[in-house]
Amino acid sequence: MFVIYGLGILNLTTTLGSYLAFRRKQTLFDDRFAGTIAKTVTLAATLVLSIHFSVILTIELPGIFLLNFILGILIGILFGTFIKYHSILISFYYGLVGSSMGVMIGEVLKNPQLCSIPLTSKHEILINMMYLSGFVTLILTLILSLALYSLRV
Repeated sequence: MFVIYGLGILNLTTTLGSYLAFRRKQTLFDDRFAGTIAKTVTLAATLVLSIHFSVILTIELPGIFLLNFILGILIGILFGTFIKYHSILISFYYGLVGSSMGVMIGEVLKNPQLCSIPLTSKHEILINMMYLSGFVTLILTLILSLALYSLRV
């Protein structure tokens, strides 16, 4: 379980670090590129962070949804404030979509019986949580790296 906590902290710090990097280089891109960054990075970051928060926290489902919706709204507003107000609306929407998908994936990871997946062993469930946490960390790192690389080209 410590691996999942560590990967969650890594994802949170890489998301905040990429936001700071985009904020420093804000003058290099136009409205269209800002909208693309807002959509891509917001959806990926909220999806991954919502999966981690859903797996880590043991509160009831409405509380997890509320926490992740707030997280999606905050990340959406942060990445949407690059250029114009229409990118705030776009990234706000993608933040809500990513957080709701992440909660659903995280809840199925914690309780596979929701989708009639025949996993009954706690060890198998924990192994699947660690594998998916590692995979989504890799995907988020790849997406953020490509978005940051696109500023150099």
